[in-house]
Amino acid sequence: MFFLIGIWGGPRRKYAALKFILFTYGGSTIMLLGFLAVYLGTSVPTFDIPDLAGKIPLGLQYLPLLATFIGFGVKLPVVPFHTWLPDAHVEAPAPVSVLLAGVLLKMGGYGFIRISLGLFPQASMQYAWAFMLVGVVTMFYGAIVATLAKDLKRMIALTSINHMGFVLLGAFSTASSGSPLGVQGAIFQMFNHALAIGSLFMLSGYIHEQAGTREIPLLKGLRISMPRTATLLMLSSLAAMGFPIYSSFVSEFMVIAASISAFSPYAVTVLVPALTGAYFMWMLRRTVLSAPTESVVVKDSSRLDSAALFAYLVPLFILLIFPSVILDPAAPVSQYILHLRGG
Repeated sequence: MFFLIGIWGGPRRKYAALKFILFTYGGSTIMLLGFLAVYLGTSVPTFDIPDLAGKIPLGLQYLPLLATFIGFGVKLPVVPFHTWLPDAHVEAPAPVSVLLAGVLLKMGGYGFIRISLGLFPQASMQYAWAFMLVGVVTMFYGAIVATLAKDLKRMIALTSINHMGFVLLGAFSTASSGSPLGVQGAIFQMFNHALAIGSLFMLSGYIHEQAGTREIPLLKGLRISMPRTATLLMLSSLAAMGFPIYSSFVSEFMVIAASISAFSPYAVTVLVPALTGAYFMWMLRRTVLSAPTESVVVKDSSRLDSAALFAYLVPLFILLIFPSVILDPAAPVSQYILHLRGG
């Protein structure tokens, strides 16, 4: 990823790539120290997860849990370890942004569920409130800052931060309340995010290539100049909002429900999808629904390209009707976490 951004990225690619590598390697180094503490502190030194699960003394869980929070918090990312992400996305080529959002960020979510909750369940349960609070702050931060973004790709990148806050909140809601909805919703959210945001990044790259800008106030009248692209932009934006015709609505609902069962004041998180919808509608009103101010010659996406981009959204339609395709495989994961926490 460092080379993909640093070689083929935008004008500030070297800065973005260096910031990316410093954050990720810094977080990974701290996490490695936590793993070494576990290795040296247990009676049978091993890195084998099945052998360690449920056997790490509570007193030995706290510092490694904090170390994994920093390491995976950078990857996810969560506030305050998020600042590398907008720069990396803005400078990265569109396909690299898709890879970054669809794969790399999910390593953070996977790590929280598999490592943090799986190896340190009692400490996770005790401090779940703190991790949940970070998740809520991340959700609101991503949504609020995205409302201020004028660059289309930066807005999408900040939406990623918003969505990943749902993952952290859901994972530790299960640790706090014992509700399986949290972990299942977090896993579902990661899948939905990869498709919805991946589609938006590809569209932002195509629009930038054709129009020569990503500045939202300058992208007027796309429904006239690029009708197929504009339609896909609207459909993908609705998916990122969590609109009820997509499975992203289900995953966000599950996480919010789990967080409320853990701590009822977290009902305030219902405002996050509303904020997300507000800034996406602001963007669509200025790009898709507005009239063009001048005649600009641009090339719309071909039927084949449009079909390929629409393919990102098809699973989100299907999974709204058949969410069990994702939730059934995720159920044993949540049950295993509940077993480890003693719930």
